[in-house]
Amino acid sequence: MDDRDTWFLLVQLRRAGRTDVTEFDDPVSACAAYDEAERRYEEKIHNRDVNVLLVGASSLDDVKRGYPSYFLNLKSKAKIIAKLRADLRAMIPA
Repeated sequence: MDDRDTWFLLVQLRRAGRTDVTEFDDPVSACAAYDEAERRYEEKIHNRDVNVLLVGASSLDDVKRGYPSYFLNLKSKAKIIAKLRADLRAMIPA
């Protein structure tokens, strides 16, 4: 990281299947927003329904490469897993 980096606040809302991204040029503002997000989602973080991450990088593309799990389509992934489980159950004799 260097002085030109942008700060990215990632709030992954697992049940909604999305990650909200907010960009900051100022690290002080970024830290304040991170603290507020941690407080706001405290219970959901504890229950693992929400992940909050603050990262500095040159671009959002760099963040996506470094933290790909924050940008997966979680709803689609959950549907795929549910279908695989159903298919496996159908293959097992009763």
